[in-house]
Amino acid sequence: MTVDSSKLPARVMTVLAVLAVTLFPAAMILRHDFPQAGPSMVHLVMAVGIMPLIMGAMIYFTPVLTRSRAAGWPLFLAPLLALVAGVLVSVGLFWRRDLLPIPAVLAMVATGILLGWMSYRARTMLGRPHPGLAWYRWALVCLLLGLTAIFVATLLPEFWATLRRFHLHVNLLGFVGLAALGTLRVLIPTAAGYVDPDAHARLHGDLYLVVTGSLLIATGSAWLTWLVWPGVALWLIPLGRFAMALATSRRKLVWGWHRPAASLGLAVLGLPTVLIASGLHAIDARHVGASLSLFFFIFLFPLVTGAVSYLLPVWLWPGRQGAVYESSARRLAWGSGMRSLVFFAAGVMAWSGMPEAVYLAAAGVLTFLFQVAWVLGSRFSSSI
Repeated sequence: MTVDSSKLPARVMTVLAVLAVTLFPAAMILRHDFPQAGPSMVHLVMAVGIMPLIMGAMIYFTPVLTRSRAAGWPLFLAPLLALVAGVLVSVGLFWRRDLLPIPAVLAMVATGILLGWMSYRARTMLGRPHPGLAWYRWALVCLLLGLTAIFVATLLPEFWATLRRFHLHVNLLGFVGLAALGTLRVLIPTAAGYVDPDAHARLHGDLYLVVTGSLLIATGSAWLTWLVWPGVALWLIPLGRFAMALATSRRKLVWGWHRPAASLGLAVLGLPTVLIASGLHAIDARHVGASLSLFFFIFLFPLVTGAVSYLLPVWLWPGRQGAVYESSARRLAWGSGMRSLVFFAAGVMAWSGMPEAVYLAAAGVLTFLFQVAWVLGSRFSSSI
């Protein structure tokens, strides 16, 4: 049996995207039923759902950024390895913490494979790569730092609390934040149907502000508290500029009740609040649970549902042709603006200490899952 390499990336991304969105409500329900399993459920979302999804997206977009051929099937073993590591860490946090070094090593291997492959593609291409590639590579460096920290913590338990805080912040802001912002700079204009002439320059100029900010926040949360707020300030400089453009000059193109870019835009507007919440947690002024809920509800959920609502039809119908494709794109975009407001309201409720926030967020995700199931049914019942 041969593997069609031209279709494989889209198929893998479809599976990873559906898995990630499905895990959102599953983790919330399980956390409600097993409150003692909070860390395990967080890793169910982040390590089983988000880490493989981001790695898959990097494999999918890197050939575009380097003007090279699509990745072959062996490379997709990296996100699969990351997924296995995520399952092991989720189970280990619930039952066998002594096994945690194993998934940490597996995830580090997957990260190293992707970093090596990206470096090879950048080195062998004609000309210079798109600046978005550097965002992906630095995101993987941050992930590698976070994984190394937690691996060391499992061997030196007296440093567990300190290294865990570094692991948390460098992964959420460094790995997820860098990968997300680097992608959104290109994806939002594409989804909203406009050209951003400043995107290329901003990706070049903003990268090291965000990288430095992420490392300062992570280091400050673990050791030197005074580094936290300078790190937040560095992050807010490029992020505030981008968010202001979306809220003013681009608002008519981005915002709307049934536009996929609306959900992506909310993720950008919500990220400054997440950064401030991260800073408050880093200096022990706020509990980690409230900060994580805010991260999930006003950033991660709008980010993933918005990206999937725009990209899933592209993955299912690569040619972007036909009535079924157009219909499916409209189905997934339907209610994007309202869903964004639901997630925002859930974030406000969670920050205010209202446990009912989880039900509101779950309702938003489950509604989107129904839309995804509808589109998948259309794809596999059609002859296109």
